[in-house]
Amino acid sequence: MIHARRQAGIAVAAALTLAAPAPASAQPSGGCLIQRIEGTVTVSAGGAAPLAAQMGQTLAASDTVRTQPASRVSLGCAGGLKVVVGPDSAITVESVLAAGSQPFGLRLLEGIAGFVFKGSGGVQVRTPSAVAAVRSTEWAMRWANGVSEVFTREGTVTVSADGGTATLGPGDGVDVSDTGALKPVVQWRPPRIARFGELLGADW
Repeated sequence: MIHARRQAGIAVAAALTLAAPAPASAQPSGGCLIQRIEGTVTVSAGGAAPLAAQMGQTLAASDTVRTQPASRVSLGCAGGLKVVVGPDSAITVESVLAAGSQPFGLRLLEGIAGFVFKGSGGVQVRTPSAVAAVRSTEWAMRWANGVSEVFTREGTVTVSADGGTATLGPGDGVDVSDTGALKPVVQWRPPRIARFGELLGADW
């Protein structure tokens, strides 16, 4: 479910070049593991100064990863979640899975991220105007120019905002303004889907 909510954005940073992906089986019991780095990526641990991201590095709660232009990073997260963070983007680990308590949480501070979730439990991803809570699906979210864009590639995502509630099926997308106003759900046209694909790359 995606609930409209205002969240203050935090700026963080990140730097490295293309590296081979880590084994797909390498996933942390909590948080996320950096599996692939392309371009310039940095990690700010718990609000500390950003340092160059490292292959195999684990991101815990309050850690933020940021990509620079023409850069991406792929994360293997707890519970079977894969995250691909596109260029000029920043995402923070908000919470970790702990004995089936609260869902695993991420906050997209800016830019774009794609998600593939085939695991158990739940995942929540926040932008400054929306919260996406999903179980077993493939979707992407972008926060840019005061708008949250949500696209569902596979499965179902329910979106709730000040303007009402909507359900996204495969190929559907919706925009949510910074005030929580919900635009109509539409089937995205190929050029818009392709743009998301270009930003996220082959890993998504």
